[in-house]
Amino acid sequence: MADRNGVVRFGGRLLAGCLLAAALPAAAEAGGPYLGVAGAADMQQFTYDKSVYTPEGFARGEVTMNDDTAKDTLWTVGVFTGYRWPVGASGLRLAAEIDLMAHPQRLEGHLEGTGHTWTDTWPEDWWLDRDLSYGITLRLGGPFPGSRFGWHVLAGLKRAQTQFSITETGCPGADLQCPPTPLASYTEAVERDFNARVFGAGLAHPLTDVLSLELEVRRTEYDRKAWDRLFEGGAVIIPSALEGHDTTATLRLVWRPGGA
Repeated sequence: MADRNGVVRFGGRLLAGCLLAAALPAAAEAGGPYLGVAGAADMQQFTYDKSVYTPEGFARGEVTMNDDTAKDTLWTVGVFTGYRWPVGASGLRLAAEIDLMAHPQRLEGHLEGTGHTWTDTWPEDWWLDRDLSYGITLRLGGPFPGSRFGWHVLAGLKRAQTQFSITETGCPGADLQCPPTPLASYTEAVERDFNARVFGAGLAHPLTDVLSLELEVRRTEYDRKAWDRLFEGGAVIIPSALEGHDTTATLRLVWRPGGA
């Protein structure tokens, strides 16, 4: 709940920043505040690692491991605001930008597993929901000589709020044999926040004096997130981990109140 409240506060500050940026005059012909909306296609890839460790009993010290990689293209929408400054008389512009993105779709995967007993990695269907993400980037760019098109490169940091869910199927007890004993299904959901590094580049073309259209490609590398699950009071320990990246193609509509 604290993480969600933090995201809500960030969204409120971002909205306030957008309104303030719209009210400020441009500091220079090539500088000033801006804001906009974005729609993106995320080519996302995450790998889910699962191990089963039995610390006691007849299978003491036994470890089994399995992993699954899911890939999909998911849609994203969001808003952003920033401020840019001219870099001397070079025509270059330096900008600092914050963004807030919503991710209505989820990544789905299936881990085959190695079996259905206590010492196996059970088969699982799994899902990764990125609820919201927010970040900050520094951007450097300028116009192409003799052209209306502009270019920019960027680097930044991002934080993504996610929920990871599983449904697994296996034996409900260590003394049972499956089959003939019917298999049981278990579900679980955990919230995980990922930090990530972002870098990319883009092209821009003016539509009017105050509006421009940008096409941007970003690469996002998420930090590995690992945790342990305990089954039957710790009789079985299940180390789990997620890591991944996405490549994003984004179309951005940018409004600069001061023009240029």
